[in-house]
Amino acid sequence: MLQGKCRVQWVARRWVARAVLLAGWACLAATGADPLVTPMSVCEVVRDLPGMDGKDVAVLGRYSYRPDGRWVSEQSCDPPAAASPQLWLVEDSAQAPKPPVQYQFDSAALHKKLAEIERRTSLGRFPFGTPGYDRWAVVYGRVEARKRDDARKIPANLLFRGSGVVVWVQE
Repeated sequence: MLQGKCRVQWVARRWVARAVLLAGWACLAATGADPLVTPMSVCEVVRDLPGMDGKDVAVLGRYSYRPDGRWVSEQSCDPPAAASPQLWLVEDSAQAPKPPVQYQFDSAALHKKLAEIERRTSLGRFPFGTPGYDRWAVVYGRVEARKRDDARKIPANLLFRGSGVVVWVQE
């Protein structure tokens, strides 16, 4: 009789241990996954520049490349922003933030936001060079508000790690 009682307790403990282990794995899997990234538009960043200053964000807009530099922008905002909807891209592989390990976008939110941006912003068409001078892109970086005279033309910089954090978006 004593042997049968010990066996039942041992089996019960084994099932409890399995249940605890399974619950632990489920919690680890649920908390270990990064949420999908929903990019912000340039207008959203510029509209709340004091609140965005120093924040790491993914920004969606018209990525422009010219001999004098690179930036992400929109032609206008709805509702209008107090500053020009433009972020100057500053590449710094040492100081710029790293994107999340699981850098995946909420594609429905991204395409909805892109459709809104396309209503007020167009890509430049150039008779020379490549169409790569203007493209839709998401750039991951840190917003750094510009000060004084520097802020008149372009209100903020977006510090980014390099081309590896620029994601081209197809229309």
